[in-house]
Amino acid sequence: MLHLPHVVFKKRVTAIALMLGLSSPAVLSQTLEQAVAQSLESHPQIRQAFARYKASEQAIDQAKAGYYPKLDATAGIGWERTDSPATRRDTTTDDEVDLTRRELGVSLQQMLFDGFRTQNEVDRTQNEATAEQWAMVATAEDKALEVSRVYLDVLIAEQVVTLAEKNLQNHQEIYDAIAESNAGGFAKASDLSQVTGRLARANANLMSARNNLADAQSRFTKMVGESPEALRLPMPDAELLPRTLEAMLDIALEQHPRIHAAQSDIAAANAARDGSRAAYLPTLNVEVAANWNENVGGEDGAGPPDVGPENNNVQAMLRMRYNLFNGGVDRARERQTAYQTIEAREINEMTHRDVIEGATLAWNARTYLEQQRDFMRQHVEAATDTRDAYREEFRLNARTLLDVLDSQNELFEARREYLSKEADELYAQYRILNATGRLLASLRVDTPAIWNTASLKQEDSQ
Repeated sequence: MLHLPHVVFKKRVTAIALMLGLSSPAVLSQTLEQAVAQSLESHPQIRQAFARYKASEQAIDQAKAGYYPKLDATAGIGWERTDSPATRRDTTTDDEVDLTRRELGVSLQQMLFDGFRTQNEVDRTQNEATAEQWAMVATAEDKALEVSRVYLDVLIAEQVVTLAEKNLQNHQEIYDAIAESNAGGFAKASDLSQVTGRLARANANLMSARNNLADAQSRFTKMVGESPEALRLPMPDAELLPRTLEAMLDIALEQHPRIHAAQSDIAAANAARDGSRAAYLPTLNVEVAANWNENVGGEDGAGPPDVGPENNNVQAMLRMRYNLFNGGVDRARERQTAYQTIEAREINEMTHRDVIEGATLAWNARTYLEQQRDFMRQHVEAATDTRDAYREEFRLNARTLLDVLDSQNELFEARREYLSKEADELYAQYRILNATGRLLASLRVDTPAIWNTASLKQEDSQ
């Protein structure tokens, strides 16, 4: 009678934590929180978002400059030819006088009223900077979600390689038993060819699993900036996971950074529209100027009597300017900013819809993946029972070798799919946290103070 090697398998499928065989405390592990922190520190898109935010801060300083005085100095020297009544009246010279003109001046201008243009420009740039700040937080949230995906991908790919190695080992043991029996005349040549083919397939599965692991490690390195080392199974913060879809949507609409960014864009557009109306109002400035010139207007002061070439003056003026006609540019600019305000509002509406859709999809994914995981567990348990029963029945000549090989392959596929589904369920929980704008908070990653959403919300309320 042909005997297959006895291999012990657990009937019950444990959770991923047990299947992963977590590292001992002595082994330095790379946690998901550490991977996310590393990505936030080094990822180019995060750095781009930070640079955009800092650039928008400089625009605020530019706008505030309108409140401060403007001080200018001028100086010049050059040739001047003058033909004026004064030069023609001078009988000692020709009608034209050539002189070397010299100029030196200083002027101070302080805005008192500009139709609220500066005030609205400051409001606009501040709201744009706040929008960029929220956009940076949203980018960080999305990158944290991407890191969690590649982190789980590497973990699962490592376990699939382990499963594929065990599957290959099982097929090798079956092959050795069949080959030995065939050499002794107890097994048919067709059985040997069957198990040879299945052994080759098990080898191919192992190569495919290793390829997928290498790809997952490459994606991890791209996202995090370093290779994965001794990853540990992450556990989402259950306290921050909403209990119902309705609660999740309420949290998302209140806390999602992209919604805050869109609302800040609306405020910026409103400020730009209000600022465009400054053109309809007069401006009022204090202007002080002093000029020290020589040889101006053909006068060198050479006498008689010789009074010198200096032509100096000092002015202190309260000056009002009021544009009466500007070719319609002011009206067109006001209409332009009005349409930009409408655009910002529609972007905000679209952002709300996107957030609701993203939250709903994340909730649905988790709900149905939980159910799929339970069925996949049942599949693994049933496949394990079937494989063990087929092995015993094969020893009693009640099953063919093909039945045994098929049951072994089905068990391998069932275990692989179960691992994938359980990882997808974990990822769905991180999607929920991301959809509510609380993924970074749940990971408790130390981020720069400028990413503090609490301070941002305080600014929004002011």
